[in-house]
Amino acid sequence: MANISEGLLDFKSFERKLFETMCRVACEEIRQYLAWIDLSIKGMRDTNEYRLIDNRETTVKTIFGEVPFSRGYYKQSTGGYTFLLDATLGIFSDCGLVSANLAEQIVTECAEKSFRKATASIRNFTGQTISAMGAWNVVQQYGEAIAQQEVRLKELDDGDSAGHLGNISTSVLFDEYDDVWISRQKETRRKKGEPVDPDAPEKKIGKKPMHMGIAYTGWTRGNDGSFSTANKIAYASYGNSSDFVSKFETLLRHRYDMDGIEQRVTNGDGEQWIKTAAERNDSILQLDPYHRSKAVIKAVRNKEDRKLLFDAIDEKDVGKVLDITYGLVLKEQDEPKRKALDKLHVYFSNNRDSLLSVQERDIELPKPPEGISYRNMGVQESSNCTILTQRMKHRKGSWSEKGADHMGKILCFRNTIGLDAILGILPEPPSAAEWVEPLSAAQTPKYDGKGYGADWLYAQMPFEQALRTNGREAIRNMLRLRPMTELPFMPAPGINKSCFTRQ
Repeated sequence: MANISEGLLDFKSFERKLFETMCRVACEEIRQYLAWIDLSIKGMRDTNEYRLIDNRETTVKTIFGEVPFSRGYYKQSTGGYTFLLDATLGIFSDCGLVSANLAEQIVTECAEKSFRKATASIRNFTGQTISAMGAWNVVQQYGEAIAQQEVRLKELDDGDSAGHLGNISTSVLFDEYDDVWISRQKETRRKKGEPVDPDAPEKKIGKKPMHMGIAYTGWTRGNDGSFSTANKIAYASYGNSSDFVSKFETLLRHRYDMDGIEQRVTNGDGEQWIKTAAERNDSILQLDPYHRSKAVIKAVRNKEDRKLLFDAIDEKDVGKVLDITYGLVLKEQDEPKRKALDKLHVYFSNNRDSLLSVQERDIELPKPPEGISYRNMGVQESSNCTILTQRMKHRKGSWSEKGADHMGKILCFRNTIGLDAILGILPEPPSAAEWVEPLSAAQTPKYDGKGYGADWLYAQMPFEQALRTNGREAIRNMLRLRPMTELPFMPAPGINKSCFTRQ
């Protein structure tokens, strides 16, 4: 056995070697494909509109590795300059000299792991090597692309454009808001002795709240009996609260049919900006049960007094709750404890009208559609804030304000509607391939020869029923750009062209 295995690679090493070889083959295939398309562009372009200046070298980073290629640089009749190959195929993503597939892979890995660990995974599972700083740059550029889409969507919304309106119909929309405190980098932290934020005097030095909101249409029950929110969307960002609420409302109009909503219900922790948002939307506001219970446990140390308060809440008697908290303040002799109880009494007094939940107030909501149920709200604190906290808060990392803003949006969209949904919501700009004059319907060939055996013209996409690997998806994406019959073909050097000539 030792003689047989001597000099042979183990399967793990063989698999890795084969992977690296196939990545090199794929890079060469991409390079040749781009050369063929560029040659076709040179012959098909309107020479009066696009004058060739020269050929210029560049490199695109792909999931297979780096692909160097050359393409024509053209001067337009209008005075501008362009690379027609880049514009026609959309080679580069919004993240610089990186393909869209690789950019999505980098963002996905960085949304789950630290930048350093993410780059190690990318090196292991793709043919591309990238540094932690390179991955950070891609994430920031990806975040900028999302921010630009938000601006464009706001412009369409302000212009009363109907092209972006959502199609999810619901009679009730639930939304929840909260602040997630994120550690900031040292240069942006408040120094000791500097004035504290008057709205949050007890918050730790070096942190800043990120506003977060979610919306959903109800709850669905899975086969295992567990419940999950339906048609959920999440959004987070820094900045002032009014700007955050405005952008979030724009996203809601993109996702839901807001004209068909009969009632909105808002869940929050009692912050003034949440109250203002609920009032503006004519929404039923309720105090988040988690924050309500947390406030009681934090302020009331005596277990018997706690039970009195919780019993009064269970009895749905707001007046009794306020009387108990006020009585606890009067009888407490210890100054720090009395201040904590007084703060609880003020907190409940300021949220008197929203202290009880919708169910505790016996508010009747419109009948839910089939498959949807209405349950107690409070998923923001119990599960949805973890969208941010698991990646941005619980790993002892600190963030720049811009970096945290980008990562927060990426995490929210990735875990709810998907990144493609936000980056693809707006009409695409006119294709740069418009300079190619297409064949008319009369000129387009409908049959091959006499028409026999022409079923291949109408065949489905390759690998339709097969496992979708990255390589196969790359081939499918190429064919989506242009039908197979329109792709230029040039045999590789050394291959007899007569092999491809119809006999």
